[in-house]
Amino acid sequence: MSIRRGITAVRATATTTAAAVVAVGLVLGAAVSAPAVAAPADDPAVSTPAEDPYYPAKGDPSVDALHYGLRLHWAPRQRVLTGRAEIRFRAPVDESRIQLDLGKQLVVRRVSVDGARTPFTHRGKDLVVETGPLAAGSRHTLLVAYRGVPKPVAAPTTRSDVHRLGWTTTARGEVWTMQEPFGAFTWYPVNDHPSDKAFYDVRISAPRGMVGIFNGRMAGRRTADGRTVTRWNLDSPAASYLTTIAIGDYVRYRDRGPRGLPITYWLPRRDQRALPELRRSPRLIRWLEARLGPFPFDRVGAVMVPGWGAMETQTLVTMGSRIIADRRDFRAVLLHEYAHQWYGDLVTPDNWPDLWMNEAFAMYLQFRWEVSRGWVTMEEVRDLLTDLDPSLRKEDGPPGAYDRTKFAELCVYYCGALMLDRLNTVLGPDLFDQVLREWPQQFPLQSVGRNDYIAWLSARTGRDMGPFMTEWLTSPTTPAT
Repeated sequence: MSIRRGITAVRATATTTAAAVVAVGLVLGAAVSAPAVAAPADDPAVSTPAEDPYYPAKGDPSVDALHYGLRLHWAPRQRVLTGRAEIRFRAPVDESRIQLDLGKQLVVRRVSVDGARTPFTHRGKDLVVETGPLAAGSRHTLLVAYRGVPKPVAAPTTRSDVHRLGWTTTARGEVWTMQEPFGAFTWYPVNDHPSDKAFYDVRISAPRGMVGIFNGRMAGRRTADGRTVTRWNLDSPAASYLTTIAIGDYVRYRDRGPRGLPITYWLPRRDQRALPELRRSPRLIRWLEARLGPFPFDRVGAVMVPGWGAMETQTLVTMGSRIIADRRDFRAVLLHEYAHQWYGDLVTPDNWPDLWMNEAFAMYLQFRWEVSRGWVTMEEVRDLLTDLDPSLRKEDGPPGAYDRTKFAELCVYYCGALMLDRLNTVLGPDLFDQVLREWPQQFPLQSVGRNDYIAWLSARTGRDMGPFMTEWLTSPTTPAT
């Protein structure tokens, strides 16, 4: 996720704090104990799901989702979504029930596990499936049929640009989403936590004149009987918050990046203002590749949606259309979201207190890019961050122990970026640039935590970086070094 403003837009308000941020029917339920046939192709999606320290109500360690197959039928006049989810999953430990997240507005019709109808309860957003004995490590297929009127949920933040999460319907019946730290559960049954990555295949049916958009490769598009059906394949495991969906009257544009990287831009037919800025994507990606290595996925692109926010949704970043009011700002935010494809998407934090593992790095890279454009000097960046750090820590908390009601506020971005600038000084620029480039490759397509980063950094540099990192991440005041 991006805050809307980089250094060049914040300099005039250097005394402000975080308040300045503008910034997947039909299915079949008797308990089953026989495991389904294991699918080795799903192995890259094997995760270690965890309960989140900040938002324990979202996600559950009882299930390791490996693949989501979603069939979605959208009726915009009624605002009704009809869905069928086929979820291949692994039992992390011996289980007799599993729990997924699913919005309370979506009524579950039927559930089956490995082809047998299975009892379930759906209270609030907790979909609990009484599977019967499942052996640790066994793999199974869960089918869920559901229908309802999806609604977004409140975001745990005071930010003005992202206050609602998940499935959002416009007055025209069009759809868009932003769902960090959670919100995917508002439109499909999911283990809605960053510690659980999975593959996706999605089929979206919408009325003629609309097109359904999702992450990854569009595997098919046809219009018949008054409806347009698109099929999507995301062949790199993704955390649920990194998925996106948009349904509307969109126009597709194609581009090429470094080494022929496919780039796709989806813009509303009635608003094409962002296209010239999106066409800068090949240059932005080349700049990032020079510092982080080859682009980590087989394609990339952007979809324009209403609002001020922006999200690093995997292979297809989600950009708020209102950001285009300031074209330089839009360019910087786009660079920021592309930087997340390495820091956040390729390697993902396994808990939300470690949001800094995404945002500190993307923000720091954004600042360095702004410096490379001549918009600001590194000295100005450093001075501003140093001035802001004490008040941000006081108002929002330190970047690795922020106030959980202030998700993705400025402290995680700016205090985290200042920490990296100080790390640059401690290690020296050559070694720092090496570790900046190497870290995302250490746990590709996995979710990890700060202890993994600190242990690797210490081994890579030959120094105990624990005290430095811990102080910068958790101190209520600005560290002296």
